[in-house]
Amino acid sequence: MNQTIRGRIALWAFTVFLVLLALEGALVLGGLKSALREVADQGLLEKLDDLSSEVADSSLRELLASANDPRTHLSDLVFEIRDRLDAEIGRDLRGSQILYTIHRDTGRSIARSGNLGEHVLPHTGTEEIREGASFRDEIDPRWTSQAIPLRVVELRLGAFRIDVARSLSPFASIYLSARTKLAVILAGVTFVAALGAYWIASRALSPVRDLIAEARRLQTLSEGNLPRTGRRDEIDDLAGVLNDLLDRVRADVLRVRQFTADAAHEIRTPLAAIRGHLELLFDSVDEGAQVTLGGVLEEVERLSRLVNQLLLLEKLEDRADVAAFSPIDLGSLVADLVDHLGIVAEEQGIQLEARTESVETRGDPERLRQIFLNLIDNAFKHTPEGGRIDVEVEQCNGHARASVRDSGPGIPELEFARIFERFSSDRSRRTAGTGLGLPIARAIAEAHGGTLQVASPGGAEFRLKLPILGSQSGRSPD
Repeated sequence: MNQTIRGRIALWAFTVFLVLLALEGALVLGGLKSALREVADQGLLEKLDDLSSEVADSSLRELLASANDPRTHLSDLVFEIRDRLDAEIGRDLRGSQILYTIHRDTGRSIARSGNLGEHVLPHTGTEEIREGASFRDEIDPRWTSQAIPLRVVELRLGAFRIDVARSLSPFASIYLSARTKLAVILAGVTFVAALGAYWIASRALSPVRDLIAEARRLQTLSEGNLPRTGRRDEIDDLAGVLNDLLDRVRADVLRVRQFTADAAHEIRTPLAAIRGHLELLFDSVDEGAQVTLGGVLEEVERLSRLVNQLLLLEKLEDRADVAAFSPIDLGSLVADLVDHLGIVAEEQGIQLEARTESVETRGDPERLRQIFLNLIDNAFKHTPEGGRIDVEVEQCNGHARASVRDSGPGIPELEFARIFERFSSDRSRRTAGTGLGLPIARAIAEAHGGTLQVASPGGAEFRLKLPILGSQSGRSPD
């Protein structure tokens, strides 16, 4: 799949931005998760600090000191610690958020918070020592259908181990809500980033588009250079390189054209002399020699036509062979030409039809007639017997539009540009040609401020567009 440079730049910029945005989102969520856990741990530590301060109470201290004395009633000590725990954390009991279990140092559970029911806090996680307390992560034993996380802190009081836990489900709800909101925000930012990346790429490549537009405009001009930005950036360097290339190409084309013109001039006189001698010799030889000389005369005549066409093309490209423009009814001119060529079409077994309307333009009648003569002649050469050639002239959108369409084999799209080059032959020829008819037709059209283009909707179709009378944009010779 073809992809423009603008699309690739936008895609890369968007991808980099998206990766950075995803990393930032992960860092934000990770920080939030750590902060929520810190809040939970801090709350548990505050409860343990309060409980530890209660140990300073003499009655509890004495009970703890005598916990290993056989005469001490263990139940009194457990009840005392449980009451202190309930009193200390009971005000924070919200549903099942705070839980505790009291163990002997042997690991046996001897008391638990009422919301644990028959369960005890498990001890399966890896401990983490912070601020003199042991923290670990556990799963709430009261739920078997889902894994609800608990944060557990452990405190030792004499021969007892007290586990106080806090459910992390409220914090998980906060985390999930924040993650959802962050996802929505990031989706919106991503959409804006995609538009921004495309806009930035478009802005960055706007000088390139200007350069392309100017290069296309210069295709039909014999002079002119691509504009330099003056900023000494990559675009400026590219314009400089292309200008150098353009100058070299123009110089080469000029040399070729000059050589062609000079050669045509030099060849025309000898050809005229050869033709004259052959015509004089023709009447003085026998019939057999006349047949041979007739073939030679035909080749000389073909070479003479080729030379004349080359000279004409040079003059047209230099805008030096267009007579003074005058008002012309293009529809009438084409209708008369098609009527005149009807006999040729009938002899070749081709149906030639014209559909014209009166369209006023300005130009050289002979040269405009030559455009259609060359186009119809080209259609004759490529239309099989029994085929059809349609010629149309109409006024459309402030222009005179004409077309010559045949039912021949058509033209490959890759040949559209090359078909107007000198000596080009893009289709299987039924008869030989010089390969200059189409370049001459285009040169005449451009000399009149118009265009000549080719299409191939089935057969070949040549489309001519000229300014109408009153909007002539071509050069009107003096």
